[in-house]
Amino acid sequence: MMTLPTLDHFTADILARLPEASGWEVKKFMVTSPANLAAALAWTDAPSRDAIWFEFCWPPFPAMIEATDFGGRRVIVRVHRIEATETPHVANTAWAKVDDVIVVSPDMRERVLAAAPEVEFTTELHLIPNGIDCDRFIPGHAADPKRIGWAGLMTLRKNPTLALQIFARLYETDPGHRLHMCGMGADPFAIETFAYLSNAMGLTQAIVWDGQLPRDRMPEWHRQNAVLLHTSLHESFGYVVGEAALSGCRVAMLDHAGARDMWPSEILYRSVDEAVSIMTRSASTELSQFVRCRYGMRSFLAAIADMLNHSSAAMARASQNYVFHDLHAP
Repeated sequence: MMTLPTLDHFTADILARLPEASGWEVKKFMVTSPANLAAALAWTDAPSRDAIWFEFCWPPFPAMIEATDFGGRRVIVRVHRIEATETPHVANTAWAKVDDVIVVSPDMRERVLAAAPEVEFTTELHLIPNGIDCDRFIPGHAADPKRIGWAGLMTLRKNPTLALQIFARLYETDPGHRLHMCGMGADPFAIETFAYLSNAMGLTQAIVWDGQLPRDRMPEWHRQNAVLLHTSLHESFGYVVGEAALSGCRVAMLDHAGARDMWPSEILYRSVDEAVSIMTRSASTELSQFVRCRYGMRSFLAAIADMLNHSSAAMARASQNYVFHDLHAP
């Protein structure tokens, strides 16, 4: 598995659990120079049965794929949101050299095909939603029913100013509400705008900055919140939504493109009033059950194992018989 120093946050469970689930030996290669790919090629010394997985379609991976003779090794690329929606990297990848491409949602499948229509004819496309380790999250009930959580990078895409608008409506009804922000700064303009508006709206005293928390502290943080307010303009999946649901939180999620293919319509809002209505409903266990059934780690690993152990575009090309299909987690 080829990873990049700042883009390896979705790989821990795959690296730890895929060998048992699939029978494949898995090794991580952090790419900081061409030597790392050379080392991976040396380690995959049985080309007819070995594979190279590129996690993210992100530089320098597209250029590496185009320049490398893989000698018959199976090549896999997993595409996330940013490569297909905000950059030309998917469009500029040599997909004829890639056997399998993985996307995590129907929306992402359509975006990949729109950016690189040739994928439909050169590469086997697999839809495998992300998996969440449900055992890390224990459902609970927040001690403070007026504690609202928001998590993510402070960027315009994450839309934190919308969180202010929604929280302001709640605060008008009861100034006992508090908005807990979890994440880190990324876009100075988004941070500046949020700070200015929160002060101008008289909300600064009601906002608590919890900062960037390590992965092992997120279950506890979610359990303390009564509601997760999700405001992103687009997500390929939405890990934080699943994690919050598993922790017993209510969730209000902006109805962005592709959301209805992944999440129940009952948690989706299109206006401030709709968001507030969702946030003030009684808690329900149905969303937690939905996540466990649809996005559990076992289903996720089984889908990857099925992909690895069955047909690939490489096998299809060998017989000049192309096969394309999607894999959906149960």
